[in-house]
Amino acid sequence: MKHRQKKRIPMNRSQMMQAVHSIDTKPEILVRRALFKAGLRYRLHRRDLPGTPDLYILKYGVVIFINGCFWHQHGCKFTSRPKSNPEFWNEKFTNNVVRDIKTNWKLSLQGYRVATVWECSIKNDFDHTIERLKAFIKSDEESIEI
Repeated sequence: MKHRQKKRIPMNRSQMMQAVHSIDTKPEILVRRALFKAGLRYRLHRRDLPGTPDLYILKYGVVIFINGCFWHQHGCKFTSRPKSNPEFWNEKFTNNVVRDIKTNWKLSLQGYRVATVWECSIKNDFDHTIERLKAFIKSDEESIEI
């Protein structure tokens, strides 16, 4: 008796975008585990702070954003733009970048120190990324992009 394989139906763009999560992403979980292992305690997704940072470390006044290179248009090899509906995507990505800049500015005005960790740095050299992030957290620098 042969086993039949189900025919796989490709997802359309809308279904793919619905499958993308904004919290508890794989890069975010990796960073959280590493910081927790290092003895750093944090709060998740503080909605009362501008931009709802992924992590907030009260003891050091640090907020951390773990950004996907695609969605926040980092400019690295993981950054691309869909070929379909370019007007929509150009506006979407431009708005994301402008919102990120405004969010960082608002947080710094409120006295928070801001770290932005890019997905590519986690993929390329995770250990170095975590060491830089830990050093930033314990320093007095105002912001960092890793």
